[in-house]
Parts: sequence; C-alpha cells; structure tokens
Amino acid sequence: MSTRIHIAPALAEGISDRAFRLYCYFVLESGGDWVTVQDAANACNLSNHQAREPLSELRKQGMAESRRVYEMGSHGRKTWHTHFRLPQETVNGAAA
Repeated sequence: MSTRIHIAPALAEGISDRAFRLYCYFVLESGGDWVTVQDAANACNLSNHQAREPLSELRKQGMAESRRVYEMGSHGRKTWHTHFRLPQETVNGAAA
C-alpha cells in the first residue's frame, strides 16, 4: 500500500498539526481497522482530551469515520467508546 496516496489529501486540507499527526497514524499503523480514541492518542503522545478535537476535525473533513460502541470499560462497567478509522473508500482505493 502506498502511503503517498493517503497523506497527500491531508497536506492539502489545511488541518491542524494534531489532526495531521493522528491522520498519519491511521495511514501508517491502523491498517484501516477501527481504533479507540485512547489508542490513537497514545500513539501520537497526546492525552485523550487533546486527541478528541483533532479527531472530530478529521471526521468533519471526511478524512476519518467514527462509530460509538457500547462495550466493557476498564472499570468492569459497560460504557460508550468512540472508535475512528480511515474511510473505507480511501483504504480500498490504496489497495487497488
């Protein structure tokens, strides 16, 4: 998979530095899979709260998709977690 295809749109969009870092993580490391906010934040050396706004920025630009999942949290209770990934047409287009 060529990362040049994926990163070029991020360079043209005028997104924030944090959003660009998170986008690069999705392109280089996620493999198109769903990633939790915390995992993406940890990979980019950001706190959970520092990553949320840039992730929303990517979603609004159409550069990431999000979903909410009701799952078991770290404290043994069910809670809502938000996951992000690259849009599938981006992942499928790079594989072609």
